[in-house]
Amino acid sequence: MIAPLFISHGAPDVLITPSESHKAMADLALPADVRAILIVSAHWEADPVRVQTGAELPTIHDFRGFGPVLESTLYEAPGAPDVADTVLETLRSAGLNAIAEPVRGRDHGAWIPMALIRPEADIPVFQVSLPATDQAAIALGRALQPLSEQGVQIIGSGSLTHSLRLAFSHDEYDPPHPAAQAFRSAILPAIESGDAEATVNWQALPFSDLNHPTPEHFRPLLTAMAAGGGKAECLHTSWSRGSLAMDIWRFGA
Repeated sequence: MIAPLFISHGAPDVLITPSESHKAMADLALPADVRAILIVSAHWEADPVRVQTGAELPTIHDFRGFGPVLESTLYEAPGAPDVADTVLETLRSAGLNAIAEPVRGRDHGAWIPMALIRPEADIPVFQVSLPATDQAAIALGRALQPLSEQGVQIIGSGSLTHSLRLAFSHDEYDPPHPAAQAFRSAILPAIESGDAEATVNWQALPFSDLNHPTPEHFRPLLTAMAAGGGKAECLHTSWSRGSLAMDIWRFGA
């Protein structure tokens, strides 16, 4: 089994900014037998679920204000149409309504971390869209679980905390804000349990509204946990802009 990952991808400039999280992603080794990488990103929400089936997937620069280098960077890993077809069949067999998406490119929640993790861009990378509810995100992870036994690295790409209000008022290397720390500390036992269902009360935790005013950066964690279905291991933790918990977790190792 290739254990699913949750990666807090941070701001796009993590790709070019020296930081602990930059180094952690650059040092993250993928298993040697990975044949494709499937990413569920906070930046592609669609219901019913879409699966990228293109053989060539353009780089989407879905951000502004991070300078010309990032806005012109391309990540040119191939798509994985054969694996995508298997994903469609697997999801439909699990009772999920899944639709092929042949045109859309990779958003920065997918290509920014992959440009650090696999700069050679020699492994096929494709995306599956993020569902519209917590329970649907968990159901997606459970349905994807068999792919981990077929050489597919599943990655949920979001952010353990994601307060842009705090981020815009902090510099990259500032210490964490107490409200961001409080939310991470409160959710930690549920994550460590490896049980996605244990996290579904996350909106009742301290400062949840501040850390996740919208839920799309939290839900990839639920998908990764459900896809792993077992032991949780924290591979990295650090902070960006005093508000973004840059955790990397592995599930079901």
